[in-house]
Amino acid sequence: MSLFTKLGRLISEPPPERFFELSETAVAIASWQDPAERKLERLDEKSLNPSPSAPNVLRPQSYRDLVSRSAPLAGTRRNTAALVIPDYAARMTILDFQEFPAGEEERTALLRFRLRKSVPFHVEEAKLAYSIQVQEAKRVEVLAVAIALPILTEYESVLTDAGYRVGLVMPSSVAALPLFASAEPGLTLVAKTAGTTLSVLLLQAGRVRLARCLDLAAGEESTDYPDDSVLGLIQQTVAFAEDQIGSKVARLLLCGFGARTERIGALATAEFDIPYEKVRSKFGDAVQENAGVLGLLEQYAA
Repeated sequence: MSLFTKLGRLISEPPPERFFELSETAVAIASWQDPAERKLERLDEKSLNPSPSAPNVLRPQSYRDLVSRSAPLAGTRRNTAALVIPDYAARMTILDFQEFPAGEEERTALLRFRLRKSVPFHVEEAKLAYSIQVQEAKRVEVLAVAIALPILTEYESVLTDAGYRVGLVMPSSVAALPLFASAEPGLTLVAKTAGTTLSVLLLQAGRVRLARCLDLAAGEESTDYPDDSVLGLIQQTVAFAEDQIGSKVARLLLCGFGARTERIGALATAEFDIPYEKVRSKFGDAVQENAGVLGLLEQYAA
């Protein structure tokens, strides 16, 4: 299994035969060979609680049964699978270095050293992935993702126990990046929600300038959060863009907000003077439970 050894090279050729996205109450399933056969299968109850440091999969058998029923193996061989997991299960960050070693072992050691104090798990036992975004004289910018190995194993086991060979695992926002691409200049702010978590990305010409993921109902029993929480994070991100990057946000993309999309978009446009759009895919509506799978289809399906 590879947690996309290089973020910039998401899937080796050929890509895995099946794409799966696990969310709190559903499993999205698709194949790049036949995207019209995609499915979104819902569970009877919440069976997953995304966390970077605590057990995630509350009812693994529910997921295994659903996968076995909705995506049975083809033939006797072990089919390959790509697995999309909730953003909040991993940690994604951007790191700057004056120098970045050439060897993979040295790079991994340096990344673990830099991440040690910023992730809520033992980074020495974590799975890491990275992509070099900028490489200049005396400056290397790296997008890094880390996930605790026990949590990664939880997610993988859902598919391996159903007979699949997992070739790729990635957070939903990374898988969905093709849905956020824009040929227009300027910064794109992506706000993507799933359950009570909110992911915020700043993108510029295919480069991730900022990545955050917060649980907006941390420590509470609530299954929702107010619009003000979203607007507050958008405001912080707009300020970061202007103060740290020196550019204004040109567009806002909203993903997973459902019936709240127009209301939140209109509020953001009125307050920050930024036009908004709902994230779309040529393969169907991007909702909380399937945006990552649709992003993979966008990139790899004909």
